[in-house]
Amino acid sequence: MENANDAYSREYTETQVLSCLLQGPYCPRSLSSAPIQPLVQLDFTNGSLVNSGPVVFNFSSQEWAPNLTTGKDGDANGGLNFDTNNRYYSSAAGQDASLPLGSSPRTLCAWIKPSQLPANNSHQLVFRYGNTTTANASVLALSTSSGNKVSFLGFGYDALADYTIPLNTWSHICSSYSGGNTVSIYVNGNFIASPAFAGSGPLNTTSGAFVIGTWTGSGGLAYYWWGDSDDMRVYDIALNSVQIAQIYRLGAAF
Repeated sequence: MENANDAYSREYTETQVLSCLLQGPYCPRSLSSAPIQPLVQLDFTNGSLVNSGPVVFNFSSQEWAPNLTTGKDGDANGGLNFDTNNRYYSSAAGQDASLPLGSSPRTLCAWIKPSQLPANNSHQLVFRYGNTTTANASVLALSTSSGNKVSFLGFGYDALADYTIPLNTWSHICSSYSGGNTVSIYVNGNFIASPAFAGSGPLNTTSGAFVIGTWTGSGGLAYYWWGDSDDMRVYDIALNSVQIAQIYRLGAAF
C-alpha cells in the first residue's frame, strides 16, 4: 500500500495479487490490466474440472477417470491421482483452439507428485494439447533419455532438460517458450536450463484436444502419467524467471 489510507475494500484474485508483486513495492489502485491471466488454470478444488481461465473444456474419459486425492494445498479431493495405465481426461475435439498454436509463445506449468519415473527412452505426460494424429502437440512431461528429464515435447521436436524430480513429493514445473529453438525449464521457481529442441521442426502446434495424463487416450501410444497432479496452467506468453518464481511462491505458500 502506498500510504496508511490505501485499504482495499474487495478481495483480490490471485492474478491481481501476483500483478502487485511483479510491479514492485507498491500496488496500484487499478488492476484492470493484470498482465498474466492464464488461459488455463485447473485447480481441481473439490474435484471440479472447471477451468477458471476463459477456455471452456468438457472433460471425459474413454477408459478410467483419475482418482480424486489430496491436492498440493492439502485440500481433500483437490488433486488428481493416476495409479494405472488407463486413467486420463480428454476435452472435446477443438476445445483447445484458443490456446497458443503454431510457434507462438506459451508457458505450461503444473504441480506434480510422481509415484514413478518413466522407463528409459520413454515419457510420462502431465498434460498436453494439440493434434496427436499429425504429432503437432504441446506437451508438459517427464522423460528419461540418458538420465531423467523435465521436458517440453512437440513430439518429434522435443526439448529435454536434465533434472530428476523426486518421487512422492510435490514439485512445481514450468516450460516457457518464446519462439525459436529452445525452451526454458523451471523447477520449484528455479531456472534449470534452456535445452534446444531436437528432431524434426519447427514447432507447429495445431488444434486437437486438451488431455490430462496421457498422449492419445484410448489405444495407441499412451505415455500415461503415474502419481498425482494439480494446478495445471497454460499462459499465452513466455513467462520470465521472476513471474514463474512468484507463481511458485504463491502456490507453495499454501
